[in-house]
Amino acid sequence: MNITTAGIVLHSTKYSDTSLIVKIFTEAQGTQSFIVKGAFSKKSRVKAALFSPMALVNITYNDHGGDKLKYLKDIMRRSTAADMGFDPVKSSILLFYNELVYKLLFDTGPDTVLFHFLEDEVLKIAEAESCPADTPLRFLIRLSIILGFFPENNFTDNTPYFSLTECRFQPWRMDEQSELPEAESRYLAQLLRDENAPIPDRQTRNNLLRYLIEYYKIHNEHLSNMESVAVLADILHA
Repeated sequence: MNITTAGIVLHSTKYSDTSLIVKIFTEAQGTQSFIVKGAFSKKSRVKAALFSPMALVNITYNDHGGDKLKYLKDIMRRSTAADMGFDPVKSSILLFYNELVYKLLFDTGPDTVLFHFLEDEVLKIAEAESCPADTPLRFLIRLSIILGFFPENNFTDNTPYFSLTECRFQPWRMDEQSELPEAESRYLAQLLRDENAPIPDRQTRNNLLRYLIEYYKIHNEHLSNMESVAVLADILHA
């Protein structure tokens, strides 16, 4: 049975001199793995360059039900990193999104709400003239809503410390590993409450980014270390 569906490219690996194995989060069937023959051949219509991280594509493949590795028959690019020109900020943000989503969705079933959320987020990056320094933080917060562990925003002067394990703000900070300092907690509360929250200094932003990654690790067993965080922290100066 042939299936035609929208997809988001998660990962590609060279399989031979001419072929690729590609993992794509599809709207129709969730995460699927494909073999793409002749991807490096000059005569092939399905080129390796189409499978850049977080590329939005339309694909057709043959689904035999039991086969783990499917054959990709056709692909049409909708949006890729290459469409954005040479923009190191956008590229770094997309690589961060890609690493996070690839690890979270390595083997997951269909989820149209999550699919369209990710699709919209990629298009926001592609269409924006520039990306504010807090873009990855806002993405992590919005994604936590979809994944079911959105932080409770009970921040007050009496509850100024956010707990990564309790998912809420509390009056004290007993553990530096699982509870945010006051500056990062206050900034998180502002992001939760106000889409126009002022962007603080670079150190506070980077600290909150790392804390939010820890938050994801605590509440989602699929996430491990994130190599792209250090690169992203260096790129987002403003």
